[in-house]
Amino acid sequence: MKREALSKRWPWVLLSVIVMACTGALAVPAAWAVRVQVEAEQGERAPDAAVAVYLLRLSSGEDGGLRRVLASDRRDELVRQWRAYRAQMSGAAMPPNKLESGPLQVDHVRDGVALVVTEVHAVWWHDQLSQSSSRHPWRFEVREDRGGWRVWTVKAPAWCGDYIRPDRC
Repeated sequence: MKREALSKRWPWVLLSVIVMACTGALAVPAAWAVRVQVEAEQGERAPDAAVAVYLLRLSSGEDGGLRRVLASDRRDELVRQWRAYRAQMSGAAMPPNKLESGPLQVDHVRDGVALVVTEVHAVWWHDQLSQSSSRHPWRFEVREDRGGWRVWTVKAPAWCGDYIRPDRC
């Protein structure tokens, strides 16, 4: 009798073991994915790191990873500003190959607010020659926001007029 009862239940026991094994196997990747998402939303550990990501994304023209370094209250406005600047760069008669920045100076860190200043210049490559624009100061206000540093404001020189002649835009 016991043997007959066990033979009727074993498929359900086996199914239960399989479900538990799969759930455990899926729990690890799911937990990892949640952790990665939480870390991605935390901003940067230092004010200059947030600015470095912003400038790197602007130079590359790719906005992946940009939103996480922008202050949540101003994110949409800052993305529009970033895209407008990038459009001016790309729409020029001769778009730059990249932007380069000098050292990132962090000043006035207090009460979760920092001012980051750097000089940025554009670089063009032609065959085996390269050409650089003049260096212009960029100023960023960076704030602590939800556990990380994020860009709050960007004061950049005009692309058309400062980096290239207006007639080249």
